[in-house]
Amino acid sequence: MPKMKHEQIGPLTTIDEFSELLGLQKEVWGLAAADVVPVHTFKAVSSFMGPKGTVLGYFLDGKIAGYVLTFPTSNPKEVHVDMIGVSKNHQHKGIGSKLLLALRTIMLQHDVDTISWTFDPLESVNANLYIAKLGGIVTRHFTDFYGSVSSPLHSGLPTDRFRVEWHIRTQLVQERIERQIEKTDIFSTPNCAISACVEIPLNIQDLRNGNIKEALEWRMKTREQFDDLVEKKNLVGIDFTYDPINQKGLYVFQEKCNE
Repeated sequence: MPKMKHEQIGPLTTIDEFSELLGLQKEVWGLAAADVVPVHTFKAVSSFMGPKGTVLGYFLDGKIAGYVLTFPTSNPKEVHVDMIGVSKNHQHKGIGSKLLLALRTIMLQHDVDTISWTFDPLESVNANLYIAKLGGIVTRHFTDFYGSVSSPLHSGLPTDRFRVEWHIRTQLVQERIERQIEKTDIFSTPNCAISACVEIPLNIQDLRNGNIKEALEWRMKTREQFDDLVEKKNLVGIDFTYDPINQKGLYVFQEKCNE
């Protein structure tokens, strides 16, 4: 039988641990040296911003395979996730989900109601995790949020971003996490009617690498749709699903309402 690997999630606190994150950032995002978060920033967050500012690590057989970096915000009930990264050798194994769930457990103990972060609306894997599986809500859409960046994952496309709010004490989040809802029909929302749906490509990275023109067309087309729905009509993104037959992902938007 293959040997079971030992996994552990816990706070990162030492200079050696933070130094490991420098290489991990370059591996995950291909960042230039100028864009890598330095050791002293991790040290400052760990030492002076806790518990709402934290550096949480996922260890696999004693080696850091993933991490999440959070900051406090002006709202004492909210923390912001600035970075979440998983080593390429361990991606698509649920580590990102485990890190966020561990973060939720910690923040529930410190009077936090909301964890927020941003992500690329065209990244279907992230949309599926953040919205469909964890119950995050899309509340804002930003155009070219970061401008030009060194990461090859984002080269050639404007850095449009969704803001996600994860209301960690709500019934919706608890049910999504516990898989108590049979999501055979993603359009089953108890209190609000569905207002709009928006398609995205199933794999924007493959498309960007193979046909940057088409990838850019998707960016500009969805930018207009997301800006209209979220920024102008004040709708929120409440679900996401895959359409494997047509090779598309699908966002679901509705008016803001109670659960």
